[in-house]
Amino acid sequence: MPALLLRAPVPLDSSRFLLRAGTIIGAKHQSMGGDAGWLDAPVGEATVCPDGRGWFQPYWNGSIYWAPGAGTHEVHGAIRDQWAAMGWERSGIGYPTSDELDVGDGRGRVSQFERGSIYWTPQTWAHEIYGVIRERWLALGGPASFLGYPKTGERDLPNGRGRFNDFERGQIAWSLAGGAVVSATTYDPPAGGGLRPQGLGPTGVPEVRRKVVCSGTMHITDDETFGSDEYGDASSPPLEAVVTNESPQEVLPGFVGRAGGEVRVEVKLTALARNSGDVTVTGKVLLFEGTSTETNDLDGQVDVNITVPRDQFRSYSVQVVNQDEGGDHAELLFNFSNFPV
Repeated sequence: MPALLLRAPVPLDSSRFLLRAGTIIGAKHQSMGGDAGWLDAPVGEATVCPDGRGWFQPYWNGSIYWAPGAGTHEVHGAIRDQWAAMGWERSGIGYPTSDELDVGDGRGRVSQFERGSIYWTPQTWAHEIYGVIRERWLALGGPASFLGYPKTGERDLPNGRGRFNDFERGQIAWSLAGGAVVSATTYDPPAGGGLRPQGLGPTGVPEVRRKVVCSGTMHITDDETFGSDEYGDASSPPLEAVVTNESPQEVLPGFVGRAGGEVRVEVKLTALARNSGDVTVTGKVLLFEGTSTETNDLDGQVDVNITVPRDQFRSYSVQVVNQDEGGDHAELLFNFSNFPV
């Protein structure tokens, strides 16, 4: 027999309320088979909940709760344990509004609550999901989506600017600025086609959104054959870009530096999110040298190809040199961060 999870009773000096709650809860218990049913016999009396709104009756294999507006429902097993760990009815999801239900896919179970749900499978165990993340997940198809079942409860993002749930095949993250979006997925469309999960776009690939913050500095040397070398510096403040896995997005637009009246350095970078949540930044750093800084005489370039891991920061340095004539050169330092939108 499983260990009994008990709650401290809260006395209420009203036999009338006790009679009503006991009658409602008792009727529910009888409809489930009474003492001979799987809940087994009651343990103690029906008791008012600590919030003063509802009542509960513990049994050897679970509990029955009643509250105005929520109805009378059983909760048991791993789902009950998770609800207890969250603070019972004082948690963010409130009272149960359903018994534990079969999801219908041969795997999962769910109990619905006033402001959320707790889902369970043998592989993921029991986890809560609520709010706009739950809304987004259900819009994608819920357990039948490419994400599958929750494998964590809702948690703070690593940068402290939002919340997320991890799923069997990905993540939904929420922030005040970006709302709830898919921020990573391990779903890989099968090569041979076949039955597709719910929530995919027209291309059969789920959309992933990330927020990249980029900044950069450059130090340019205009090498002079006669006289002293001349120098120039430029910097770009941190700039945000929302990037997806569908099309590259320009980052650090207009990042240009000049030196000595003859040398110009331009940065041309784009960012593309990967399904994994990593972001790839690619492009070129171009060095122009001529009779003015507005020349289009390209004398040097270097390719940029950097992966910014999911939920991390990354710095990247590069040097571009004049490959035509003279010793003109520039050193650049880029800083990137990659977090959910």
